[in-house]
Amino acid sequence: MNNLLQRIQSCLNSAGSPQKLGELFCQTLNWSAPRGLLPRTLDFGAPINQSITLQPVARLSGLPVYRVIWPGDRLPGITARRAVQRALKPVHAEHVLCYVTQDARQLAFTWARERSDGKIELRTLPYDVGSPARTTVERLAELAFTLDELAHGEPPITTLTDKLNRAFDVEAVTRRFFADYKQVFATLQRLLFDATGDKVWAHDYALQLLNRLMFLYFIQRKGWLGGNPRFIAEFWRAYKASNQPNNSFFERWLSVLFFEAFNNTFHGGHRQFPSAIYEALQLAPYLNGGLFTRNRLDDAHSVTVPDAFFATLFDEFDGSRPGFLERYNFTIAESTPLDIEVAVDPEMIGKVYESLVNITFEGITDDDRRGSAGIFYTSRVEIDLMCRLALVDALTNRLGTDKKPLLYDAIFAYEPAEKEAADAAIADQNLWPDLNRMLRETTICDPACGSGAFLVGMLLVLDDLQARANAQLGIDETPYERRRRIIGEQLYGVDVMDWAVHVTELRLWLQLVVETELAPAELKFRPLLPNLSFKIRCGDSLVQEIGGIDFGLHRAHLAISAQLKGRITQLKGKKLRFYQGQKDLREADLKQEEVNLFRAILDYKQHVLQTHIATLTHQIESPVEQVALPGLEAPTDRAAYQRRLEQLRAEREEKHAELARITDALAALRSAQHVPFVWDIAFVEIFEGDKGGFDIVIGNPPYVRQEMIAPPRLDPNDFGGETSDRWKEQKKAYKAKLQQSVAAAWPRFFRYKSGKADFRKLDGKSDLYIYFYLHGLALLNPQGSFCFITSNSWLDVGYGADLQEFLLKHSHVRFILDNERKRSFAQADVNTIIALLAPPDDRREHGLEHTARFVMFTVPFEEVLSAETFKALEAATERQRTDHWRITVVPQRQLFEEGLVREDDEEATPGKPTKSRGPLIKTARYEANKWGGKYLRAPDIFFTILEKGKGKLVRLGDIAEVRFGIKTGANEFFYLDDEKIRQWGIEEEFLKPVIKSPRECRSIVIKPEDLKYKIFMCHKDKAELQGTAALEYITWGETQGFHERPSCRGRQRWWDVGVRPKARVSINYLVDETMRFFMKEDGFYVSDNFQEWHVSADDFWQAGVAANSTVFQLFANITGRANFGGGLMKIQTYEVAAMEVLAPSTLPLSRCRSALQHVGRIDLNSPDRRALDDVVFDVLGLTAGEREAVYEAVVALVRARLEKARSVKP
Repeated sequence: MNNLLQRIQSCLNSAGSPQKLGELFCQTLNWSAPRGLLPRTLDFGAPINQSITLQPVARLSGLPVYRVIWPGDRLPGITARRAVQRALKPVHAEHVLCYVTQDARQLAFTWARERSDGKIELRTLPYDVGSPARTTVERLAELAFTLDELAHGEPPITTLTDKLNRAFDVEAVTRRFFADYKQVFATLQRLLFDATGDKVWAHDYALQLLNRLMFLYFIQRKGWLGGNPRFIAEFWRAYKASNQPNNSFFERWLSVLFFEAFNNTFHGGHRQFPSAIYEALQLAPYLNGGLFTRNRLDDAHSVTVPDAFFATLFDEFDGSRPGFLERYNFTIAESTPLDIEVAVDPEMIGKVYESLVNITFEGITDDDRRGSAGIFYTSRVEIDLMCRLALVDALTNRLGTDKKPLLYDAIFAYEPAEKEAADAAIADQNLWPDLNRMLRETTICDPACGSGAFLVGMLLVLDDLQARANAQLGIDETPYERRRRIIGEQLYGVDVMDWAVHVTELRLWLQLVVETELAPAELKFRPLLPNLSFKIRCGDSLVQEIGGIDFGLHRAHLAISAQLKGRITQLKGKKLRFYQGQKDLREADLKQEEVNLFRAILDYKQHVLQTHIATLTHQIESPVEQVALPGLEAPTDRAAYQRRLEQLRAEREEKHAELARITDALAALRSAQHVPFVWDIAFVEIFEGDKGGFDIVIGNPPYVRQEMIAPPRLDPNDFGGETSDRWKEQKKAYKAKLQQSVAAAWPRFFRYKSGKADFRKLDGKSDLYIYFYLHGLALLNPQGSFCFITSNSWLDVGYGADLQEFLLKHSHVRFILDNERKRSFAQADVNTIIALLAPPDDRREHGLEHTARFVMFTVPFEEVLSAETFKALEAATERQRTDHWRITVVPQRQLFEEGLVREDDEEATPGKPTKSRGPLIKTARYEANKWGGKYLRAPDIFFTILEKGKGKLVRLGDIAEVRFGIKTGANEFFYLDDEKIRQWGIEEEFLKPVIKSPRECRSIVIKPEDLKYKIFMCHKDKAELQGTAALEYITWGETQGFHERPSCRGRQRWWDVGVRPKARVSINYLVDETMRFFMKEDGFYVSDNFQEWHVSADDFWQAGVAANSTVFQLFANITGRANFGGGLMKIQTYEVAAMEVLAPSTLPLSRCRSALQHVGRIDLNSPDRRALDDVVFDVLGLTAGEREAVYEAVVALVRARLEKARSVKP
């Protein structure tokens, strides 16, 4: 530890003295003395109920530092810190407070920072006096100034703010903690594998053991372990001093703590413990809940974890003291968007565990595993926003749209004054009784819960609202009981990974622990941790199969008998008692009861359907006068009679399909040896209850590209590895099951009938999250709300067409939210949107009557978390903008019609897009529309150009074919420079000039000297090549294995890339600032870094001007796929073909030729761009102001795209 860190630690360990805090800031960190600052006494009501004196310690650049002696032996919580901040705000909006407990054993530094939206954010850095934790010491060192930095006086406030931001940066702590955790995890995993040879067990048990240990670090903060907030370190020291056999800490000490003390079974036979430890174990809280219960991992192998490993946790890690766990501060309070603790909190554990999915057995990052798992952690701001939006939406569906402004005020209230005003307004309308009931009845599900971030987010929001409801209605309920009830009755989660289930449980348990204030005797009275086995389930959320039969049956909701409803109520009660810890209830028995009840429900539904079908058959076969619509007279004309018969037959066919599915499901249940997770069985009380589904479905589903989608419960190594044919067959079969499962969930939209293979299939290129959208929507009840954060790709790419069409017809796109300032995920190379959707109904196309709202925020989300923001967005009726957002309001019918193409264009290829879009008629089909480009990113000038360009704009693909550049499959063989050509002496007839990279092009018009490479282009057989250098080169290529590469192996002659014409214009495939259309009148070959545009000689110059104009750059940045976090736009060939450009026939040839002949690369700000642009502007008839608006818009779009990519720290 360097001298600065030592001096800081010395001051911290004597922080009870005012002089030492002054020394810390004024001498060690070189801040100024607090001249002119006077002590301040603040009087507080509840919850503090006393006066607090603030003693000045230091100041710098106008920012004051005060010392606060806090009453009691615990640091203030969030509510108390907020009260102090509000009291001090009129004098010092920004400040640093140093809280010290009365016993001087704990202190915390809180920085109050005023954000650009005027809200005050509190960041807190805690410290236990005498603790070896280095986190706080290292963070405070960031606040130090050197004498050189102060040579010209006090620094600018911006310099000080930069240092404060670094010091109070929780992300820096997260990154450091994860790096250290990854190293510890890899070490433990290797130890366990070496001892057992069981790779899977070693991975899972390493996670479980570290999970348990970190839970101890959280709960020891409560003083529940011998009253010692550093009990674990003392426990370890006592073991080392006890002369126990080597390597017995795990078996004889830690196991006793885990499985006896925490399960209320600690007995008097353990004489290895010193008296203080013995007493602490006797009084340890009764935790239970499953975390400290022996399970299959504990029993799978008998392993000794060596003491040396625990020494790395507690004594020395990575060559310095203290150990890994001892060097960090742990806090049990999860941060909120405005209150952040710079310490290891449960949210950070979630981040760590979701990142661990990318750690291979050797302990290194593996990008392929990241792509396969597709898991990325959502930030707390987006989580909080989504939870509140979904709750407003769901409650509005029950209370009525006229109550929506009130609900926004209540649910988006962060400050006490906001809550007080909103609560009073609800009371004025006597809404609290109904609202309280609905808040308690709201059920929430995350179908891909990961580490439980959204469930914790919903818990925190619901807890705040229900506490306020209790206060209004005089309901007496402790915070612990309230949170325990919310978790037990309202929160549900599913994940395909065991570890995710366990981490979600851990975080929910910790949320109970943080609010538990119980006397020592009460800690032993009943289990503090409820059993979450029936709340958080492990399984595949998408493919619901038993015995090969799809079990996604919850959409076929039929009324059930009173007797079955009674059984559901009984089962729900038993599950709740199991959750509470009733000992005579066994998990296996309850799971069997779930299956039995579900079987009984299917039996009943089978009978109901059979009766219904018999009734329909009777009506169909009855005389004409009996075939009447309910409540109407029998049809009197033949046409009406036939229409009625068709309706009855269609209904009977539909009921036959439902019956077939239920019959197949019953047969599968009878023969199944094991019943995996099935929504209808695991949550039978939800889907067969009165509501028929969840009130809210929320989450961040995995992002997995279509080629990486695979059965999540299978290991490719069991099938010969990732590249084996057997594994590819497994992936193919799983994707087919995914397509069938989605079709079964929405049979009318996908024209699905049980047992038939000719249904409409979801686009095979769909990312995995598309399946989650459609399955998640199927989990809702008719008054529910759906909120996902996902990649924005589906807004603009072809595979988004199915989801777009489904939502437009059958749902309500309430909000699509984007943010041009900040990316949501640092570790995911994608950009995201938030979608708020209504429950679909595929029986009718009611969605076409709704209006969709697309919102682009121009400031970070944390600056728009307010009721007023969303009330204004709800009130908008047309395109509108403010300093913080812009909104585009579009009727869903219009969106649908924009996406339609005529049926006679059905065979159009991606390179040849359709020529026109027809009206909403039966002979049209829907293809993907550019929602993201047009309605989120597009500036006002875009719509002006569309209006002025009517009749003048055409698609690139209408002018000429767009094709992908040459994909060789082995670039190192096919591309040759002059030196390699000389080396081999390859004949000239087999070498063609080619451009490999846009970087080789020094100007838009390609010159011969730019063509530095040749492509090997040989269309002859080996027999025809006898005696040539080309044959020798091909033979050498085979010795290098080029002929075995996938693209080469599929050709008749592996070295023959095919006969293809040269394109006169080619386009860079990946776009940074500028999309360039490179030109050569006699054509040229290009690599797959380009797309080719085969314009005719007659259109050459005019097409070049139109495509290289700034107007087209505007279109490219709007309609291109801006979904790559690295800042690049990646525009596929069919998307380029569909982009609009001025028709060449509208442009004057002579001006176009003159504008292009002497230009360079035409960068975004190139002076030679103006002459070219004037040709296009004149044809469009743009005014001077409109022309400048085009330039400003393009610069803004490009800047926003690139800055957003840099907005999250790596």
